[in-house]
Amino acid sequence: MPTQAVFKWLDGRGWLILSGGADAGGEIRGLALGRSSADGGVACIALSSDPGAGDHLLDDVEDLGAPSGYVVDIAAEDDESVRSKLAEAGVVVIVSDEGAEVVRSALTGAAIEGIQTAFENGAVVLAEGACAMALGGFLVNGDGSLAPGLNWLDEALVLPNVDSAAIYAKDLLLSQPLAVAVGIGFGSALALGPDGQVETWGKRQVTVALGANYGGT
Repeated sequence: MPTQAVFKWLDGRGWLILSGGADAGGEIRGLALGRSSADGGVACIALSSDPGAGDHLLDDVEDLGAPSGYVVDIAAEDDESVRSKLAEAGVVVIVSDEGAEVVRSALTGAAIEGIQTAFENGAVVLAEGACAMALGGFLVNGDGSLAPGLNWLDEALVLPNVDSAAIYAKDLLLSQPLAVAVGIGFGSALALGPDGQVETWGKRQVTVALGANYGGT
């Protein structure tokens, strides 16, 4: 598991990009596409009640210069197809207009297994908004309570579209004093590389707050 400063994330040869939300100019998506060094196309996952959301996402990444792309409907396709299509991707983009707990539930199983295989092989994984939160160690439910995330960013609570992690997560971190809260503003992203690289992209509005006992024994 790569470690840098307060961040610990999933082992893999790819980049993990956690975005506060899609910016109008597509800067974060463009940077993610440019960082890809793996073979394979761009796999687009859109978790939405809008049946056209996946195609809209695909159109956007193709407009940004993606060489090839395809939509993966993780709700409608069988597990083997989902796993295979995601595992062979060079870039995986995940968006949703649902809450983080819905994203976690939807990705659990074949989808996250395929994404992890792609990531281990060098793919860039870009998770936007609630999808970024779902990849943390914790997520915030609709009622404000904490629940386990998919833990790609270990012991972290990712807070999309939040400019100050310290203000937002003050009370939440009382129940998880060894956790890290990461606020990622809209149009900004935290980019984590395979050799311990930690970068901020876009507007670079990324803030970090530590639990009260962080680093203690």
